[in-house]
Amino acid sequence: MNNRKPKLLFIGPLPPPYSGPELSMQLFIDSKELNETFNISFLQTNFRSNNVNKGKFGVLMIINFFKFFFKLLKALLCNKPSCVYYPITPTQIGWMGRDLWTILICKLFKTKVIIHLRGSHFQLNFTHFNVIAKQLIGYALSKVNTAIVQANYLKDQFSPFINIENVEVLYQAIDLKEFPAGNAEEIIEGKILVIGHLTKAKGYTDILKIIPKIAADFPFVKFYFAGNMRKGERGVFFNQYNGEKIAYEDPFEAENVILHSAFDKNYCNLGIIEGKDKLKHFQTSDLFLSASYSEGFSRSLLEAMTVGKPLVYSLVGAHREVLSNHNGNGFVPGNSEELYESLKKMLENKERAKIGNYNRKQVEAHYSIEKINEVFSNYKDKIKNICCYFDDQKFIDSHIELIRKTIAENFEKGEDYRILFS
Repeated sequence: MNNRKPKLLFIGPLPPPYSGPELSMQLFIDSKELNETFNISFLQTNFRSNNVNKGKFGVLMIINFFKFFFKLLKALLCNKPSCVYYPITPTQIGWMGRDLWTILICKLFKTKVIIHLRGSHFQLNFTHFNVIAKQLIGYALSKVNTAIVQANYLKDQFSPFINIENVEVLYQAIDLKEFPAGNAEEIIEGKILVIGHLTKAKGYTDILKIIPKIAADFPFVKFYFAGNMRKGERGVFFNQYNGEKIAYEDPFEAENVILHSAFDKNYCNLGIIEGKDKLKHFQTSDLFLSASYSEGFSRSLLEAMTVGKPLVYSLVGAHREVLSNHNGNGFVPGNSEELYESLKKMLENKERAKIGNYNRKQVEAHYSIEKINEVFSNYKDKIKNICCYFDDQKFIDSHIELIRKTIAENFEKGEDYRILFS
């Protein structure tokens, strides 16, 4: 009987930056439960310490492309993992620049592949991919053994390439010790905390538009924004709730308007906050607001719940599945009137503390790292039973022939290959 632990290679980002994907990956590889189940090795994917240039094509991206694949080949040759866990991107440039080749290279080494989508907009984006990209990405997805999403209703994100029976659900996880119960700081009435990229896709410019109206009703209210601001959108281009294309708005221009208005005192840009400073802002806030157009399961929202804060949130991703009016007030992303009414209703609610306490209990019951790791570990039997038998050379030849045929067919149609990486 073979009692050796299966070798699992985790591929993904680590902090810094201290955003959802990086922090979640750190929890996984540090997990006592997972390390007891698997022989874990790790390959880091992020080469930047911040998210300002994330997803931006340039010389640095090309250099990092070759660095990553050299390290991947080394990890596959030296560690010989039986399975690879890999969080994918929802964008065409991410797939053509790394995801596609990572999956195919792993399969060449007879390695099982688990992909994890930390978002809810892959399917929406995929419908707008270039025809060549669609064919190649679809082929790579068909070789995946198991896919993980962050909500049950997102299990069709990879249809028809991955059978829905091979798609599992893993909710966001959090370390309760990082966000202790109870308030060590005094709550500031009317302090509304928003954490995430300060972009249109995260709802930043939508929130700025309703500040004057909210401040007119509640003069003591102040919005605290924490995150980096950047021009352009690099991942989310559609409203996940209704599929509509997002009309871009420049966050720098939007901020300039509020700073030069009579409501500048109701606005504060904290920049990027981490550690004890971040915890203090959570503890002193009156409520947490998330207005994003697309999420998988927002880590910052889960952190707010863990600290015991009531929520005002957009109905996207897992939020539509796991949250209700017991947790706070939901609204349709992009609907300014619903956003305003949801905030107003929460600010008028005298039971905010009770809602926050309910949120903390829900996290303890369902979303602690111990609970989520237990679910992840339960997948090991399914993973071990997935068999991939093929002849090496035949498999390699089939890859080469598929890519050659796809390119040849589309070359005849006059396709421009540069748009694959745009």
